[in-house]
Amino acid sequence: MTALPEVLVINNSAGSDEEGKLSEREIALTSDTVERILAEAGRRVSRLQLEPPLSSAAAQLEAVPPGTTVFNLFEGFPGDSHSEVQVGLLLRRLELRATGCPPLAMHLGLHKDLCKQVLRGAGLPTADFATVRRREDLERSLPFPYPVFMKPVTDDASLGISPENVARDPAGFARRGRELLERFGSGLMVEPFLEGREFNCSVLEAPASGEEALPPSLVDYSDLPEGHPPVLTFAAKWEESSPIFLKTPTVCPAPAEPERVESVRELALRAYRLVRCRGYARVDFREDGQGRLHILEVNPNPDFSPSAGLAKQARARGLDYRELVLRVLASAEEGEPWR
Repeated sequence: MTALPEVLVINNSAGSDEEGKLSEREIALTSDTVERILAEAGRRVSRLQLEPPLSSAAAQLEAVPPGTTVFNLFEGFPGDSHSEVQVGLLLRRLELRATGCPPLAMHLGLHKDLCKQVLRGAGLPTADFATVRRREDLERSLPFPYPVFMKPVTDDASLGISPENVARDPAGFARRGRELLERFGSGLMVEPFLEGREFNCSVLEAPASGEEALPPSLVDYSDLPEGHPPVLTFAAKWEESSPIFLKTPTVCPAPAEPERVESVRELALRAYRLVRCRGYARVDFREDGQGRLHILEVNPNPDFSPSAGLAKQARARGLDYRELVLRVLASAEEGEPWR
């Protein structure tokens, strides 16, 4: 009987600021859990924490024996979101089978403005947007009315998201925009602020059955304090001791009309395929004031922690975390290699 290949779990360290410490704790927990599940399933497994600069990470990966399967939990070096894509390209060049999405999907998911252009070009519903690269752009009129919502154009995990990102007039837009541009040099994406419900839906692949949109979640903003806009800030997503974290639960399966749930699942599948995702991804949605559904983002390789939305939606589908880990691994080992 041919021995199964070794599985190498790769991840990254996080920054030294408060956001980085929270991220590091989550990375360690997820990596520990995945490694334990794989070992209990009889796989030879090891772990590698990639360290910057990219040349060092390349040397680490070049030493990996051919035929190893990589369980890719790498989310980028601190302050360098593009390194997630660059590591994906290294894995492909080294012909190492890896879990999750290929570099093209990672690139599109990272560049939110480019991804929206791809979605709109295919006729999928997504809100208007403008990209702000320089401080002078903050003085120009926007092509849609206030209120607006701004976010870093090439970062994820709710980095830089606070209540002030909802601007209700030009003065608020310019003030918060200057702060964000100082921190996120790649620029901002600005959209009309959509007032309706927020959903997210993960797509998961299996070698035999293909892609499946899992039961979507609804972000419940109903308990937020008066004056706090219904947005998933960094504190709401990561700071478990924050009262805002406790007041923004996600409910899965989403308590919504069956036809809305099916629309979310159908659009999630279409966006997943269009962006060339593989293995697993998450698509975020929001309704506008008229109840029309818009795709906010496509998230290749989203948070894989046992408490994250992907795992929660898998459980709603009847898959525990062990089954989720093994299905993602099987998709990498038995499916087509990255293109």
